[in-house]
Amino acid sequence: MTSAYEELLWASEDEPVSRRTFLSGALLGGAGLLAGLHSKEAVANALAGRRPSQVQGIGVPKGLVRLAFNENPVGASPKAIEAVMAHQDWMNRYDYTTTLQKALIRFHKLDIPRPSGFDFKAVGDQHGLILGVGTTELLQLLALEAFMGHGETIEALPSYGQITRVGDELREAGYPVLARRVPVTPDGNHDLEAMRQLITDRTGLIIICNPHNPTGSLLPHQDVIDFIDQVPPHVLVTVDEIYIHFVRDPAYQDFMELAKERENVLVLRTFSKAHGLGGMRVGYGVGHHKIIKRLAPFSMGLLGRNNLSVHAAAAAVDDTDHIQRSQQVVWEGNDYLSKELQKLGASVLPSHANFLWVDFGRETRRIVRELWTKKVMVRAGAGAWESPNHIRVSTGSKAENEAFIWTLDQILA
Repeated sequence: MTSAYEELLWASEDEPVSRRTFLSGALLGGAGLLAGLHSKEAVANALAGRRPSQVQGIGVPKGLVRLAFNENPVGASPKAIEAVMAHQDWMNRYDYTTTLQKALIRFHKLDIPRPSGFDFKAVGDQHGLILGVGTTELLQLLALEAFMGHGETIEALPSYGQITRVGDELREAGYPVLARRVPVTPDGNHDLEAMRQLITDRTGLIIICNPHNPTGSLLPHQDVIDFIDQVPPHVLVTVDEIYIHFVRDPAYQDFMELAKERENVLVLRTFSKAHGLGGMRVGYGVGHHKIIKRLAPFSMGLLGRNNLSVHAAAAAVDDTDHIQRSQQVVWEGNDYLSKELQKLGASVLPSHANFLWVDFGRETRRIVRELWTKKVMVRAGAGAWESPNHIRVSTGSKAENEAFIWTLDQILA
């Protein structure tokens, strides 16, 4: 039996004619002329990427343009792929190693003295490091620790929302917890002053996603420092930096060093984005070892990882060539999408992430549904994000981006 989701995803509809359809037809009709001037490969490249059916994205079936989950269109780090192949016979074993912890300790220079002797758990604890099944598991256990210890949390609206989801589920189960949400400013950034004013004795956690999901906006480093300086010591400030590799300002400073110094600051990172390991599910947090010990009881620990993901992440952590390739594709894609979306009448916030937050000035649920029926997947701003006029579109490959714009134009026409 086909689910409603599958019917929506795979439904086939005739595509209406628009100015872009006409131009595409004219280009096809002139293919013979083009072939006389360029190679067949050049002509194919000129015509490719216009329709979803022509697109072959990495890691998805041909004809599916998946721009809904902020995935890396370049694929996985080649070093990670090599590591997986080298350890493919290890799948019958649990990962009882410190391979990834040691790689991260070296990479981030977590120079807290190592414990004497071998202690699997202490290698992470003593260096202020915790691993997770992506950063989603880490957000989950941060929420649990905060709600169980204090009862309240604060995050932006819209946001990834994992903290609020946990709070809602706990409250429905009868626990007296409260997940507060503060609307972002018009430029898509956290309203730090409004968040500060909501802090009470029961506040245990504040999440700052920087760059922010889903708006792509970036808070200045000093603004966040000033905010943290005003936060009471009982409140844990977690800076979610999973999109940090796509910040275009070379002078921007992250919060990793601050997390090493402060007892109430934790930084989250992931291998899902720039490293291209979304399907491997590896995230980590860096902070004071006291924070790590508070979170440990809520963590799956050893059983929360698999052998292949550990070795893939350890190999990918310093693959700067792949990160630079990913950055270039995303930055060029963001420029192209911003320009084309503005031509179609939409407003686009400048993005420091691998997606764009797009305001159409009117309700977008129908637009998103139409895109999905044509096998182009984006996220609607309606629902939990409470932004019915917006969509979030992930940055894809050149062909994926062109197919999205072409399909969107058909719908808007």
